[in-house]
Amino acid sequence: MLPQLVRRRATRAAALLAAAALLTGCGSGSGSNGGQAAPITGLKIMAPAAPGGGYDQTSRAMQKDLQDTKIASGVQVFNVEGASGTNGLKQLADSKDDNLLMTMGLIMVGGIQTTGSEKTLKDTTPIARLLAESEVLVVPAESPWTTLEGFLESWRQDPKNTPIAGGGAGGSEQILLGLIADQVGIDPGQINYVANSGGGKALEKVLSGEVKAGLNGVSEFKEQIDAGKLRALAVSGDNRSKLLPEVKTLKEQGVGLSFYNWRGVHARPGLSDSDKQKFTDMLTRLHDSEAWKKTLVDNDWEDYFLTGAEYSSFVDSENERARKVLTDIGLVK
Repeated sequence: MLPQLVRRRATRAAALLAAAALLTGCGSGSGSNGGQAAPITGLKIMAPAAPGGGYDQTSRAMQKDLQDTKIASGVQVFNVEGASGTNGLKQLADSKDDNLLMTMGLIMVGGIQTTGSEKTLKDTTPIARLLAESEVLVVPAESPWTTLEGFLESWRQDPKNTPIAGGGAGGSEQILLGLIADQVGIDPGQINYVANSGGGKALEKVLSGEVKAGLNGVSEFKEQIDAGKLRALAVSGDNRSKLLPEVKTLKEQGVGLSFYNWRGVHARPGLSDSDKQKFTDMLTRLHDSEAWKKTLVDNDWEDYFLTGAEYSSFVDSENERARKVLTDIGLVK
């Protein structure tokens, strides 16, 4: 079982910790194994954010592995940017296309709360939860901050003038940043968070110097860290990232917090039971494949697979608890 997705030492914010249990890991599950059917054709996967971010990476990894394993053929991936993924959510909710899937996750759960989206995840058909990953805090290579301690000291002094880029408003990065702030004595309401449509856009802002720091998935920032253009200060998981083994965790550096993001797959509302089972079987076969297992390792993604009624219940609980967390840290009124 995946470690608890948010774990904190007891602090004055015990109530916030209880609310943050939205990220608590659930047991693994799977749907029917299905038969070795002919490859599924005509499949389209929407990444509801800009190219280069976590939704995009997950969608294209699914595309490659579904095709390489001959589970599906001719899979198309396209991007719909904006509004913390809720522009893509609206497109899916209004769709009648039985062959359309959308990658989603914690960022969208929070984004629905903060954007006031007219569409919610109740307007979709949940199929499966796929993976979870650690986040990484970075600064530009030329930044004066060479350690997490130095960054936090400066951030405490002037949080409003320390812009930090991440994904969509109300998403995993903004939640994590609020939790870090609370842990180190900063009022979460004073944070200067710069929301973006995906990790690719956040990366651009960090590299250009438009912001002082960035927060996103390890796999999204790794290339520029390896190239020496970004300096990684900390990762958010319980353990160091296999992709960035030299970078210490938040907990190793005195911040009593661990945190993971997660991603799943949804289809249009009103999908027939047979089509829902078809996609559940498809993703179960993908999950069980050696190709997908390698993809998880290569991207330092945690296996976090869940389908069926258990996954639907997980999404419902995430939605309700997200509202509590975002309210407690001042992001939702």
